[in-house]
Amino acid sequence: IINKSNLELPFSKTLPQSMQDTLENDKYFKKNYIDATTGEKYFVVGRQVFEDDTLIGNIVIYSSVGRIHNILHEVRFWILLSIISATLLALGYTIFISRKLSKPLLRMEEATRKIAKGDLNSKVSVTSTDEVGSLGQAINDLSIELNNYRTNRSELLANISHELRTPISFLKGYAELISKKMYRTESELVTFSSIIEKESERLAKLIQELFELSKMEEGQIHIQLQSIDLEDVIDDTIEKVSIKAQEKELIVNKSVESNLPHIISDGSKIQQILLNLLENAINYSNQGEIIVKARKLKEELEIRVFDSGVGIPSEDLPFIFDRFFRVEKSRARNLGGTGLGLAIVSELTKQLGGTINAKSSIDAGGTEFIMLFPINPQLNPNNNV
Repeated sequence: IINKSNLELPFSKTLPQSMQDTLENDKYFKKNYIDATTGEKYFVVGRQVFEDDTLIGNIVIYSSVGRIHNILHEVRFWILLSIISATLLALGYTIFISRKLSKPLLRMEEATRKIAKGDLNSKVSVTSTDEVGSLGQAINDLSIELNNYRTNRSELLANISHELRTPISFLKGYAELISKKMYRTESELVTFSSIIEKESERLAKLIQELFELSKMEEGQIHIQLQSIDLEDVIDDTIEKVSIKAQEKELIVNKSVESNLPHIISDGSKIQQILLNLLENAINYSNQGEIIVKARKLKEELEIRVFDSGVGIPSEDLPFIFDRFFRVEKSRARNLGGTGLGLAIVSELTKQLGGTINAKSSIDAGGTEFIMLFPINPQLNPNNNV
């Protein structure tokens, strides 16, 4: 018997009968063996040895596998411990991350609920630039926009109340004077009638602007596309405001590029845009010239309306197209403004597929509106065409 480990045999040199039988019958065997005395585990391999087909002996090799089993048990234990530790670590990290992510989301939920209840001054603390931070900033922007809208709406309602009350008071008062014949001369009668006419026009304008704004908010703008000669539209618009300009001794001129191509658009809407801009220019100009320019830029037509009026403060310029916003509110009210004209202009320009911007300076004076309209527009499919 050969001991692979060169250790003392753990059992008798005579093989157990079962191994001998196996070796004699099969000429080869491999088995696990447990020493009954020590309980040690062995792996035993036996083979017959022949020389010239003559059996000369048997070789049995054995090795203790107890240590290997112990190592495997230890490895299994540490693997199991590692799995449990990794699971606990992952669970703890997941709880930490979920709380870190959910905490700002809970604050956002709280802020949005406050906003929904009317507390528009609620803000979310933004501490990151990731998606969560972007969402928080969007909520803050929404709060600001809603707050501005509520402020403007309150101001609009106050303005409308004042604008309606004033002409109605004039209409009622002077109508009573006329009906009771409380005028002394025909000249006074004409004056009273003129006041009633002007206040009626002012009231009609306010109602019309409110009606236009309501239609825009409901998406009920009807656009009739046709080939438009822009120079004809400009001429017609200038003619409509010429009397009002002459009353203030203002000159309204045009500068239109020769061979200006026709544009596919809604002529009445473009005229409404120009009419609002020219009336604003006349209202806020006391002297000088108002110029309407038009030229072709690649696939667009550019229209510019310049006046030599008082100008717009730089801090107000970004908001002039907002609904209900008015520059110099007290003066605008005296001029009959409602803060809706430029909002209507902006919305109409957008509906026609164009853009509008403004440049102005208080120091240099004057304001310029620049509009770009596509020659062949791709209009919003939601529009009623």
